[in-house]
Amino acid sequence: MFSADGEQIGLTYPRRAFGLVKKGRALFVNDCDIRLKVSDVNDFTEETEMDNINKTLEISTEKPAPEQEQPVNRLFFNARDWTFNKDCTNNVGNRSFMQGPDGTIAEAFMIGDWRYNWTEIVSKTLILPKNTLHTFTFWLNGGENDVNDEVCRFEVIFNNDWDNRYTYNLNRNFIRPLKKYNGWELYEIPFVTADNEYTQLRFVAQRAYMTVMQAKEASAYAGLPDTPDEFEGERPQRHNIVFDDGYPTDKWYSTKNLRAKRMKAEQENQPNCAAEPARGGARSFGDNSAASIRESALDAAVGILEGVAEELREKVREELNSAHIADIVCEAADNSDAEDIEDISENVTNALEHAVSDMTYQLTEKLDELFGALSDLSGRLTDLDSK
Repeated sequence: MFSADGEQIGLTYPRRAFGLVKKGRALFVNDCDIRLKVSDVNDFTEETEMDNINKTLEISTEKPAPEQEQPVNRLFFNARDWTFNKDCTNNVGNRSFMQGPDGTIAEAFMIGDWRYNWTEIVSKTLILPKNTLHTFTFWLNGGENDVNDEVCRFEVIFNNDWDNRYTYNLNRNFIRPLKKYNGWELYEIPFVTADNEYTQLRFVAQRAYMTVMQAKEASAYAGLPDTPDEFEGERPQRHNIVFDDGYPTDKWYSTKNLRAKRMKAEQENQPNCAAEPARGGARSFGDNSAASIRESALDAAVGILEGVAEELREKVREELNSAHIADIVCEAADNSDAEDIEDISENVTNALEHAVSDMTYQLTEKLDELFGALSDLSGRLTDLDSK
């Protein structure tokens, strides 16, 4: 509010300003300001001060308006709307119907394999509203291997600008799923389009089979219990439907082997009540008999050696993978030049020597552990024979 001389004299309510203009006592200077028509503003001083006080009270006591919820555009995976990316020359996989985690049959895409075939499937180009929050929901299975060198990604690309894409790693718990059920994981990926509208979605896989299946809205699965793998913290890879049990049965991390290992550990941690003297009678050694001690020591030794063998096997696999032995051998098979084959053979030999050399220290540690167990056995047998 301004005086007739153009001096700012205070604030007032919009309704009060309209009233002054309507009564001819002021006129609008612009959409927000009025100017009084008389030079003496004493008549308005009291009401102006009251307006300012009321305005201050209004600001301090007015409850903030509730934030308007941002609208969400929900998108869902539909295998029929996806195809292999023609820019990738090594795509492997297929689209087929299969039984989903909730027991219903739905169409899914299984992509990738255990080799180095870079595989991508892409959606149709979507025209999405700008500056809008979107979510993309799907079931996922697999996407990990036991040497931790896989690729398992979801990508969002705006306006075909691949360099500025959004990338979401779906392996190794980079993004935690909403639910785990029957070996499958439910994901709901959020992204904002900003000032973009032409959008393409992609799944990328390498060095592991990955299966993507249609899912409903997350709330539709509220009744499904969350059933994570009981050995999730011990396995080097998550469930994959390419195996009957979800995991290879010939590996140390198979369900059968891990369950047997757990049972054995539980039995070893149980107190040995049979070793206590029998009440009112002669001392009874029970499970501390010589035969029992020998048997338990042999089991321990065998367990240590099995662990050594498994660790060596995994280490060799890891070293050979890092040295790309498979690629070298394939190159040799396609090459007819004797000198080149000789060089490739030498590379393979060097890689193997490096792997063995790197494992020597670990093997020595395990052997020391084994000799310690055998020494303990010898001591226990000596004590037993002296009694």
